[in-house]
Amino acid sequence: MLMSVLNCLFDSLSQMLRKNVEKRALLENMEGLFLAVDEIVDGGVILESDAQQVVHRVALRVGYAFLFLHVLQSAKEQIKWSLLR
Repeated sequence: MLMSVLNCLFDSLSQMLRKNVEKRALLENMEGLFLAVDEIVDGGVILESDAQQVVHRVALRVGYAFLFLHVLQSAKEQIKWSLLR
């Protein structure tokens, strides 16, 4: 079981980091690492061992966060320009 989880984590990170699973890349993408671990294991219970599914779910969560930040940035710009007029 442990080998399956570790292989899933490594394969997921390898796909997410484009085969650049090194210390520096992991530190720069710590959020993705934590999201991958969160998708694989929750409370000590193994939820997923398929790397493709983990990458897909992490991408969805990161995508929603990115979308939210983009909308927030857009609103900020609109408010700034309306105040400058």
